[in-house]
Amino acid sequence: MSLSTEEIEKLIYKLRDRYEEYAQKHNQKWFNSEPFEERLRMALENRMNMEGFILAEISNFEKLRERYEKKKKDRPFSETVDTIIEENTAKIRKYPRIEFHSRAGFELTYFYGAMSEFARVYFAVFRLISAADDLKRKLFEFEDALDFLAVPKGKGPSKRIDDHMLVLSRHHVTELEIERDGNDYLKSSALLLHEIIDFCDGLLASRNSDWEVPLQFNHLYVEDERKREILEVFTGASGYGAMLTVRDRGSEIIEDFRLHAFKRS
Repeated sequence: MSLSTEEIEKLIYKLRDRYEEYAQKHNQKWFNSEPFEERLRMALENRMNMEGFILAEISNFEKLRERYEKKKKDRPFSETVDTIIEENTAKIRKYPRIEFHSRAGFELTYFYGAMSEFARVYFAVFRLISAADDLKRKLFEFEDALDFLAVPKGKGPSKRIDDHMLVLSRHHVTELEIERDGNDYLKSSALLLHEIIDFCDGLLASRNSDWEVPLQFNHLYVEDERKREILEVFTGASGYGAMLTVRDRGSEIIEDFRLHAFKRS
């Protein structure tokens, strides 16, 4: 049996009341009645079957209410996830960001910035710390690896980031391929950071009277802006103090970008 015009009108008013009730008690965005009113106006203008229209709208409201109730039950987990994401994002935002390609991952642009700063500012202090030939060779190895991974070349990126840009720019490249190459950059950098941290730990455990005195910067031959950054970090530090600062910065990057697992056995 079909609904009368009066019954249809009562259902329309009742549905409006339900929207208003749920908007006030629960969530105005979820239960905004404006889209319903727009659909009602179009239904009337186009002389649609109003019985079919209002029954469909009632069903639509019930589905909306069910989705809202489910989301409300899941909210504690969702809020926990959101909090973790916000905390992780806040940790990486303290590093300089280097944007090198429109498709580059958000986190990778900060990680590249962190690695570049570590190479240019932090690890560079070893140029001022006297060392035996065997230690110098190891330092040169680390410097070459950091140079490849993270030191910009003129106005361009590091060699490894340039390689990643080639992946990003390839026709028909998949998101999986981009993610795989980005993860390879993270892994290679993390392995190197872990090695440098272990190296610093070894130096800190040894005794060398030359490393107990404050560093002298008059023989630091780098560009003015870079020298200013190095001085801001290391002024007043002894050799041992500088090593500890380098070690702690490497550990901080590992911690903030959650890269503990990438360490050689």
